[in-house]
Amino acid sequence: MEHLRSTNVVFAIVMALLVVQSSTRPQPDELEEIKKTLYNACAGKFPITEEMKKDILNSNMVDDQNFKCFLRCCFDEMSMIDEDGIIDGESLISMATDNLKPVIQQVVQSCVKDIKQDGCEAAFNFISCGLKLNPMTIQLLPL
Repeated sequence: MEHLRSTNVVFAIVMALLVVQSSTRPQPDELEEIKKTLYNACAGKFPITEEMKKDILNSNMVDDQNFKCFLRCCFDEMSMIDEDGIIDGESLISMATDNLKPVIQQVVQSCVKDIKQDGCEAAFNFISCGLKLNPMTIQLLPL
C-alpha cells in the first residue's frame, strides 16, 4: 500500500510537470524536486552508493545490477518504459527542458531500441549510449 501511495505521488508530480510544461517551462528548482522524489523512490528499492553516484556523475558508468534497476525504476516511475523494456522516447523528448531537448532528441534517435529486453538492461544501455553521444545526458539522472 505504501508503494502504491509513493507511486501516486510520483505520478502526480509528473502530471503537474506536464501541465506546467504545456504553459511554461519548469524552473530548475522544480526539476530538482522531481529528481529528488525519483531518487528517493528508487534508491530505497535499489540502493546505490555515494561512490557509485560520484563515478556516474563523472560519466563513468557503473556496471552494477542495482544501478541498472535503479535506472529502470526511474523510467518506470515516470511511465517511460514498458514491460518489454522499450523506452518511450517521444515522452522523454516532450518532457525535456529547452536546453536539453536537442540532446534528448539525438539520444532518443540513436539509443532507443524497439526490441524486447530486460528493463534494467534497457535503461542502463540507453543511458550509457546517451552519455557516449553527449555528456549532458547525465542531467536526466536523479543523482
